[in-house]
Amino acid sequence: MSTPSVGAARQTCANHPDRPAHALCMTCHKTVCGECATEWDGINYCVSCLAAQRRSARARGSIVGALCALALSALLFALAARLMVWLGVLAATL
Repeated sequence: MSTPSVGAARQTCANHPDRPAHALCMTCHKTVCGECATEWDGINYCVSCLAAQRRSARARGSIVGALCALALSALLFALAARLMVWLGVLAATL
């Protein structure tokens, strides 16, 4: 009788040892079953690694949104200042 190899022992889900592995998490390299595997941007992740990816994506999105809002505010301020100068010049000529 032969002993199981290391690769055969890893062919079960890391979260559900009674289920066969379906995918490999590309971050932590755990094997996970079909229920635990989630594909995001074409890459398989386990539940904990996917949560970390989503948190980092949210953080990047909020920074980009804040920078866009700041740029838009600066643009509107500059346009308002030009409009007030133009209206002042127009009122002075009357």
